Amino acid sequence: MSNVYVISDLHFGHKNIHKFRLGMGFNSEEEHAEYVIERWNSVITKRDTVWILGDACFTTDCLPRFKRMRGNKNLVLGNHDLDAKHFLPYFGKVCGLAKYRGAWLSHAPIHQDELRGRMNIHGHTHFVNIPDKRYFNACCENVNFKPKLINDILIQGDG
Repeated sequence: MSNVYVISDLHFGHKNIHKFRLGMGFNSEEEHAEYVIERWNSVITKRDTVWILGDACFTTDCLPRFKRMRGNKNLVLGNHDLDAKHFLPYFGKVCGLAKYRGAWLSHAPIHQDELRGRMNIHGHTHFVNIPDKRYFNACCENVNFKPKLINDILIQGDG
């Protein structure tokens, strides 16, 4: 059986990410990336689908890392991502915004007036969570660096 997951802000190729994710024990971007890949592969099977909600990869040299990660990958582009054309060989879908089972999938949170009765699963804000059950922050820091089952999020948000 396959499942659908979400995660955001992998930050592959961000040379200083280990300095921003303080207390995690990373000494370099490479060490950080290996941890993200290991955590990903600990939950995802080859039949699962994962939506990465932006800031996946800053440089073209780290794109091959996605081949080491299990599952079918889709991408909602983030403010730090490369041009979409670079991601096409590695992702089934690449878009700016997506809808999934009544929820908006975006990189940055959508303004509450634009939710139109839907939940918003997003990234971008890292440690900052919006105190509203219509929003779920899927940044690595908030999901323990493991993709989160989207059905569990929708149940929590009543979406």
